[in-house]
Amino acid sequence: MADLSETRREFDLWADSYEEDVRKGLGVLEGHDQSLAKATGLLSVKPGQSILDIGVGTGAFAALFEERGAKVTGVDLSLRMLELAKERHPDWPLFDGHFLALPLADSTMDAAISAFAFHHLETAERPDALREIFRVLRRGGAFLLVDILFTDQAAKDLARHRLGDQWEEENYAVFPDIARAAAEVGLAAAFTRLSDLHGAVLFEARER
Repeated sequence: MADLSETRREFDLWADSYEEDVRKGLGVLEGHDQSLAKATGLLSVKPGQSILDIGVGTGAFAALFEERGAKVTGVDLSLRMLELAKERHPDWPLFDGHFLALPLADSTMDAAISAFAFHHLETAERPDALREIFRVLRRGGAFLLVDILFTDQAAKDLARHRLGDQWEEENYAVFPDIARAAAEVGLAAAFTRLSDLHGAVLFEARER
């Protein structure tokens, strides 16, 4: 994350209007809520299992898994987002942290999720982020990523053209690059297209 303090400041300032803004689904967030709802079916979580949401925000994505019986822990680099998440979900353990520095012990979570946050990483940081996530997962754990994420470069270019002035240029990934980062750290990665703007990747340890 090139400038951690700037990213933290950006989300601290955005936190109070965040839920309303994403609900509008403008620009690259078009269909935000629908993409989250579709993605929940990609990760199997049993009642009582622990799930870590990285970039938890105000807690909307993790709440969908809590409805299925998961025990949620959240991490975010925005202190204001954490305050709002605590107001909405007072029973959740919530911590200041991010993809490259998770304040949890090894092998303490059954699964991890993240929505619309991974693109804040630099490309070179993706393997380290995946290593850090799987450090905190128990054996057999999986990580579900939802983001502004494309099948390939042609799909990304088409989306950029369609949105025109509403396109915001950030480090949005294409799946082949994500798959290479996963392979570098010994993970299998399965892609699901959620819309022409959003994709999901389920990461799991490769069987040996």
